Amino acid sequence: MTAAFLRPVLAIPAWPALALLLGTAAIMQPRLLTIPFLLIVLRQSVPLALSAIGQCLPMIGRSIDLSIGGVIAVVNVTLALSAFSSGPAWMSFAFPLAFGAAVGLFNAALIAFVRASAVVVTLGVSVMLVGVSYIVSGGAPGGSVNPMVREVAAGRIGMIPVAGILLIVIAIVVGVILRRSTFGRSLYATGASYSAAWLGGLAVRKELIVAHVLSGMLAGTAGIVLTGYIGTGTLNLGADLVMASVAAVVLGGTTFGGGAGGIAGVLAGAFALTFLANLMTGMGVGKPAQLIVQGAIIAGAAALARWREG
Repeated sequence: MTAAFLRPVLAIPAWPALALLLGTAAIMQPRLLTIPFLLIVLRQSVPLALSAIGQCLPMIGRSIDLSIGGVIAVVNVTLALSAFSSGPAWMSFAFPLAFGAAVGLFNAALIAFVRASAVVVTLGVSVMLVGVSYIVSGGAPGGSVNPMVREVAAGRIGMIPVAGILLIVIAIVVGVILRRSTFGRSLYATGASYSAAWLGGLAVRKELIVAHVLSGMLAGTAGIVLTGYIGTGTLNLGADLVMASVAAVVLGGTTFGGGAGGIAGVLAGAFALTFLANLMTGMGVGKPAQLIVQGAIIAGAAALARWREG
């Protein structure tokens, strides 16, 4: 009886989690609830939210993308090269999208046609891409980025961060695609039952390919924003977003195989995780303890996903 009552409540656990965090902040750190600070948190959450939106797509189709960190790493060191930092601005935006799409296509080819494990394939690709980032940077990253990249990442229109506007636009577009397009409905059907979808005549391989390509492109977009934040090349940038994106997706109500959640829940999950980090910092919690809490949330999100599926 208790489990039956809790399942609807926990369908999108990001919302009660976010409410709990805001309530805690109101008591412990009221300054975190001011509009300027919430807008700062919004800007900080953009890379994770973009990665999580991308991660959401293959997860709905009962797949996963662990190559996000590798894509971001390569994008970061590449955009810091002089050819990009001093070249036409469009190159700094076109390359991450094209590169992310190519990585997603490679992942999807092995997953959809060879039927290889999505975890093994995308994890292996991520390791390869980290190696590529070392080669591109020569092991000593640095340099600067194109001013337009900095503007997208750190610029503002009035009080609103440009990156936040970009996130909202992308979230609306992806949300409409998932809920209103044939691709979105087919992807949910594929995740619910691959065999039934295939027997029903759905192009299940095509759905997985599109999902992984879009995931790669969104990882590339997250790489643009992260690179613009720091303004230079660095090693292993974005590695922490891989598992965090999975946690944000699960907190947002999407499980492996399609859940009750959607893009709004994923955004809430990403914002909650980012707000949590700021709250712990404001309360004087050290980095080791923060990592323990974040790891516990990720493990708990995985357990919650399994419990909801059961």
